[in-house]
Amino acid sequence: MNETILLSEPSIVRHIKLYLFITIELPSISISIYIFYRFYHSHEIRSRLNNHSIIALLIISFIELTTELPITLQYLGSGHVQPKVKRFCLFWIWYYYTLQSINLFLMAWTSIERHILIFHSNLILTSIGRLKWHYIPLMICIIYIPLFYFFSIIIYPCENSFNYSLHLCGSICYHSIIWLSTFDWITNILIPSLLILFGSITLMIRILIQFKKMKRTFNWRTTRKMTLQLISISSLYSIFWISCTIISIIHLCVIPKFLDKLMRYYFHYSPYFVQLLMPFICLACLPELWTRKNHIVPIS
Repeated sequence: MNETILLSEPSIVRHIKLYLFITIELPSISISIYIFYRFYHSHEIRSRLNNHSIIALLIISFIELTTELPITLQYLGSGHVQPKVKRFCLFWIWYYYTLQSINLFLMAWTSIERHILIFHSNLILTSIGRLKWHYIPLMICIIYIPLFYFFSIIIYPCENSFNYSLHLCGSICYHSIIWLSTFDWITNILIPSLLILFGSITLMIRILIQFKKMKRTFNWRTTRKMTLQLISISSLYSIFWISCTIISIIHLCVIPKFLDKLMRYYFHYSPYFVQLLMPFICLACLPELWTRKNHIVPIS
C-alpha cells in the first residue's frame, strides 16, 4: 500500500489537533513569559540550584512553542509541508528531534539530580563540585543531542525520500539503518524515559525511609518541595513519553497494522503536550513565583 494512502491524516483529525494545540499554546506562552519575568527579577529564585534545571526545561519548551510548533500548526491546517524543499525537511526534522530530546534528557537528569541535592548535598558545596555535578551535566544534555542528530540526519550518507503530505516530511533515512536507529531509540528515548520514572519513584521511597529514621534532623520542608516539583513534572513526561515508548515497543514486536495509524495520528504528537503543559506545571509547583499580597503590619 502506498505510504501516503496509509499514513496521510484525515482533515478532521488534523483540525482537531490544530485547534487543541492553539487553544493551549497561547496561555502556555503567556505563562512562560510571566515565569521568565519573575526569574529575571528574583535573585533568590534564580540562585537556587534546584530551579536551574526547571528553567532550562521551560526555556526549551518555550523555544519549541514559539518556533517549531508553528511549523506543525501550518501543516495541520493545510495538510502539506511548506516549503516543499528537501533542505527545509532536513532542518525541520533535526530541529524537532533536537528540541524534544534535549527536553527529555534534561528531565532525566533532573530526576537524578534531585537525589544529589537531597541526599548528597555535600557534593555541591564547592564551586568545583557544583561545576562537576550540576553545570557540566546540564551542558552535556544541551550539547550532545544536537550534535548526534546533526550527524544522523545531515551528515550520515543515506538517501531520503520525503513525502510533503506527512508531518516532518514522513520518515528520515537513518531510521532504516538498524544500528543507528536502534542506538537512537534506546539511548535518546527509552533510557531517559525510564530514568524519569525510576528516578521519581526511588526518590519518593528514599525520602519516606529517611523521614521515618530521622524525623527531627531531616529538612522535610525543603525536601518535600523539591520532591513535589519532581513528581509533578515527571508525571507529565511519564504520561506522554512512557505511553509513547510502550506503544513503540508493541509496534516493533507485534506490528499490528492499526498501530501504524495510532502512532502517526496520535502518539506521534504526544510529546507536544509535554511542552504545552510544562509552563502550567512549573507555575503550580513553584509557589514562590506566585504574586503575593503585601501584608500590612500594624504600628504598635
